[in-house]
Amino acid sequence: MKLLFNIVRDSLQSLADISGLSYLAINIVVYYYVIPFIFFALIDKIWGMHYLKMGYFITVIVSLFLIKDFERFSNLLFYKSVIFLKYFSVIGWNYEFASVVICVFIPLIILLVLIYFVIQLWNETPLAQLKV
Repeated sequence: MKLLFNIVRDSLQSLADISGLSYLAINIVVYYYVIPFIFFALIDKIWGMHYLKMGYFITVIVSLFLIKDFERFSNLLFYKSVIFLKYFSVIGWNYEFASVVICVFIPLIILLVLIYFVIQLWNETPLAQLKV
């Protein structure tokens, strides 16, 4: 778990270095903006609509206008997230273990399930039936 934690941490740090954002800010961007948008886009694909991703996109744009200092906001939200992850110590999980389970494995499982449904949808389309 420590190795996976370090890989994710180092990857986020590399993104921070490339983007010019702080590590905390890039963490918030990835986990609170990018990953949910991907989930909503896949759900919209499954349901054949655009409402979730468009609603989320509008919410993000409005929130970014309302947030006066994104770095300060990111710091606060990151530390609140750390506190949340540390609560898992009551079931014997340390911060690193909880981070990997909650922030890597669970999103990965959700992503794989959503991708499975998208593939199933593609296999049911008339175009896919022509490939026989």
